[in-house]
Amino acid sequence: MLGIDENKGILHNLQKKIDENKPQFINNWIGSKPGLVSNLVQIETGEHRSITLAIASCVLALLGFDVSCASYSEYLSCRDFKSFESLFNAFGVVDHIHYGTFNKLCERVINEGGDVRKLVENLIIPDDEKKGVETPYITRAKVLLIDEVNVFFNKEFYGSYYSPAATLRHDAITKLINYIWEHRKSFLRLGVVQQSNEYKSCCDALKGWDALLDEAIKDMLSDVRTFKSHGYQVKQDSIYYNVRYGYKTLFAYYHEHEQRKISDESFKNNISLSFRIGNFSYAEIPKTFYCIMGVSGTLKTLSEPEQEVIEKDYH
Repeated sequence: MLGIDENKGILHNLQKKIDENKPQFINNWIGSKPGLVSNLVQIETGEHRSITLAIASCVLALLGFDVSCASYSEYLSCRDFKSFESLFNAFGVVDHIHYGTFNKLCERVINEGGDVRKLVENLIIPDDEKKGVETPYITRAKVLLIDEVNVFFNKEFYGSYYSPAATLRHDAITKLINYIWEHRKSFLRLGVVQQSNEYKSCCDALKGWDALLDEAIKDMLSDVRTFKSHGYQVKQDSIYYNVRYGYKTLFAYYHEHEQRKISDESFKNNISLSFRIGNFSYAEIPKTFYCIMGVSGTLKTLSEPEQEVIEKDYH
């Protein structure tokens, strides 16, 4: 569909023209305003929105921006990126163009200063190896391109939160969970667990995070009694489910491991404490970008309140 012959110098000449005329390019994009203008464009179904987004991503990256192209579908995002990856590579901008879902977009934003999960995990259980893990900080101004803007207003996104979870693994944690599983038929209560040696060892490992541990134990004591109710399936040495249900999934691993349907390795890899590290508003994530642009086949069907939100909050 679009070919670039590097041997004939077409790519080099095009890049040179963009570099030489970058001020003019930027002026054409921004008009008389001091910066790119956030805007949305209606492109009907079948009129190649993916091509428009790819070319816009490429041009913006060549102009020095870091571009995130967000979609509701993981499949479509991967498909479109692979379709244009050779183009992005040819222009040398593949490292500055990121396709993904709104959840993946949230991941990139919240981890810009470092892996938040590892930072929290290391805060609770210090680990020198985790301290060395750093995420490259984005120095370019960020631009957000949204495919199918109307999808952003679905209840799963606008008005909802992205809630990432951290996991803690330690021998003391494993022994405590083993204790809860082995005594599941005794209808344990928190006070009884707190008297156990396993609990005391876990408190020593978590040092000062007893309250966090107690909340996790409460959840486990509830889920260990009802883990069979969340409709999981055992496939390829893993527990499959439509929605993860707290520690129910963890105890499903315990149950199926006893039935020899889960390997020792898979079982051990899934023993951990997990907890939310925060709630990040989907509605606030786009505001972290220098500019927001988007395409949709149904832009004209947005309700008045939705149009007002776009004009007031994201323009």
